[in-house]
Amino acid sequence: MKYTIIGLGYFGATLAAKLTAQGHEVIGIDRHPERAEELKDKITRVMVMDSSKPAALQSLPLSDCDAVLVAIGEDIAASIMTLSVLKKLGIRRLIGRAINPIHHNILHELGIEEIVHPEEDTATEVASMLMLRNTVNAMIVNERTIVAEVKIPAAYIGHSLDAVNLAERFGVKPVAVKIAPPEKGPGSILNKDYTVDLEMDPRRALGEKDRLIVIGGIDKIKRFLE
Repeated sequence: MKYTIIGLGYFGATLAAKLTAQGHEVIGIDRHPERAEELKDKITRVMVMDSSKPAALQSLPLSDCDAVLVAIGEDIAASIMTLSVLKKLGIRRLIGRAINPIHHNILHELGIEEIVHPEEDTATEVASMLMLRNTVNAMIVNERTIVAEVKIPAAYIGHSLDAVNLAERFGVKPVAVKIAPPEKGPGSILNKDYTVDLEMDPRRALGEKDRLIVIGGIDKIKRFLE
């Protein structure tokens, strides 16, 4: 798979190097030449660029990327500018990094649906998340198994867990259903208004904004999401 990581601080560099080591093609971008020099042997390709400039971003080969992650943290203005331009470019999968709730809320208002928090999410977990579309959070159990919070695939919206039959069809075990609040509010932006249903009524129809927490192999969860 092909990824572009913009911002090669500790988090972005660790993530880019980990994805490269896993055999993926990674373009790492940072505006500091010294960072590019340090990482040139750890990442597939490293570029020096000010990503807050639209012309610079438009010159990148982003159309065939499986995901673009903006890992800029400390310079919130650069993070917002970069994500805003990328959003307008119609990137296939765009992920932002937020360093505090205000930053998170701004990215949410920009329409960034996937937001990671390095102080909570490790590079290993985000690497797993990148390999799975529609994954909000992921926690590594071991090399083969993860716990993932995922959006409901379009094919299964309106269907019950009984009908989806995750265990038999995909080898994935549901752990809980996060039921979305009826209306968005300040709490729902940070996912605090979701009702966690551990009983998981097998006959309840899954809603478009609901999320599933599942456990299983990365390949099996990926097959379910695709």
